[in-house]
Amino acid sequence: MTQHSLPQSDQDPMTDVAGLIDMLARRAELSGDRTAVVFGDDRLTYEALWRQVGRFAAYLADHGVTRGDRVLLRLNNSASFFAAYYGVQYLGAVSVPVFHGSSPERVGTIANACLAHSVVTDAALDAGETEQIRALAHLPELKFADLRGGVRDFDPVPCAHPRGDELAMLQYTSGTTGDSKGVMLTHANLLANIRQMIPAARFVAEDVFVSWLPVYHDMGLITMTMCPFYLGAKLVLLPVSPKPFPWFEAIRKHGGTMTAAPDFGYRFATKFSKGGDAYDLSSLKRALIAAEPVRPKTVERFETKFGLTGVLKPGYGLAEASVAVTFWHMDEPARKIDDEGHVSAGAPIPGMEVAIADGDRLVEPGCHGEILMRGPSVTGGYYLNPEATEDLHFGDGWVRTGDIGYLDDAGDLYIVGRAKNIIIKAGRNLAPREIEEIAEDLPGVRLSAAIGLASRDIQGEQIHLFAELDRKKPEDTYLLELRRRLIQRVFDVLGYRPDKVHLVRNKTIPRTHNGKIQYSKLKRDFQAGVLEAESSIFQVPEGD
Repeated sequence: MTQHSLPQSDQDPMTDVAGLIDMLARRAELSGDRTAVVFGDDRLTYEALWRQVGRFAAYLADHGVTRGDRVLLRLNNSASFFAAYYGVQYLGAVSVPVFHGSSPERVGTIANACLAHSVVTDAALDAGETEQIRALAHLPELKFADLRGGVRDFDPVPCAHPRGDELAMLQYTSGTTGDSKGVMLTHANLLANIRQMIPAARFVAEDVFVSWLPVYHDMGLITMTMCPFYLGAKLVLLPVSPKPFPWFEAIRKHGGTMTAAPDFGYRFATKFSKGGDAYDLSSLKRALIAAEPVRPKTVERFETKFGLTGVLKPGYGLAEASVAVTFWHMDEPARKIDDEGHVSAGAPIPGMEVAIADGDRLVEPGCHGEILMRGPSVTGGYYLNPEATEDLHFGDGWVRTGDIGYLDDAGDLYIVGRAKNIIIKAGRNLAPREIEEIAEDLPGVRLSAAIGLASRDIQGEQIHLFAELDRKKPEDTYLLELRRRLIQRVFDVLGYRPDKVHLVRNKTIPRTHNGKIQYSKLKRDFQAGVLEAESSIFQVPEGD
């Protein structure tokens, strides 16, 4: 077990701040004329940002939002996102950010899961979409607000000044199925993680954060926007895209000192950009690489191509921790890689404890098992989901991560696998059930199973969807059409297409005696060619 104590600083003007909204108010008071956010041609000082937050809070209050209400935010990256996110909390309500490209089905499902009061978008929805969302959410009184409506003047409303133990946000881990779980994060949780990350990453007020990560999700929101706001640093926010030119040009133009991306983002940038003198990244002090397994070749190729040394810093985190659990040592340029090729994710950040469990017992360094964590930033559970919350807790304050790893003798963590069958695609975690429930809603599909297989694809794992059919001898035209519909349906709901769809015979997908899918066996059989050897997979003709 490894533990780091949480340092206290007499020089931190935020030590008495209990909530995110008071953090932002204090920052506007102390650093009002400093640049807070740059997004394209938009540039907001901390004072201007605070005014926008108050204005949008008044707009939401005019829509009937009050303390404790859940407000779903389906918003793209922009300078005005923060007016909505913090405007909700200004009223003591709870922000629920979701993927900006979420379909009405996804929005309705999450709205139902959190019993949302309102949905805020940055583009007007038509009447059909709003009614579809209301119907799916089973909330006939669900209200809709346009982010652009907050630019108008409304009579000021008093700030609620939420307490530390009040909910600040819900972070949904998989938001399209009945398995969706809303991670409950209080103001105290989020402030704790911010205060943990700042000393661990050596962030300072003079830093310039450059980020294209989506602001609806934990690393893009908490690490890359809340940390600079806490410090009074500058955030340069970009549209969501790992394309190297705008990303690297922003680092050069603004003297970026900090950036972050999943492994695939650095792989993408390395593959599709010029190296050497084409980009000047010399201002970078650190570049966090997290959100999916770190590949040694990614680190080596990126730093070699752009003439950097020790800048890429691996880390490990998850929504249940707010975001960060471990960071690689900022003063150590070399990374550690074990004999299996796993890159160390570093040591627990201050105030976070990490342990490894085998069954119901904690194990010594070097032993593999499920990674556990505990600390002030760790969630208390999932919103309105007592069963999932109970499964989350290990005992004595420990929380399960669902990931498999080990601690070495120095206390550094290595991630070696996942206890849960999560598919990581382009840095986004996808639960197999999300894909399977979509597939099984289609006529003709008896059962389905989704797995992720490693590939050279720069976006990470490939999604392989296996679908058992209810026909013994399907025609070629039927197979073609069903595969097309499966691909389209998954894309419509999730925004991702399965990389491979395998239409298989009944009882092909391996299951336990009580009906649970054996994902590991399915993966092994497929990779070994067993399924094709047994002619379990229908041969779908070309043409789609």
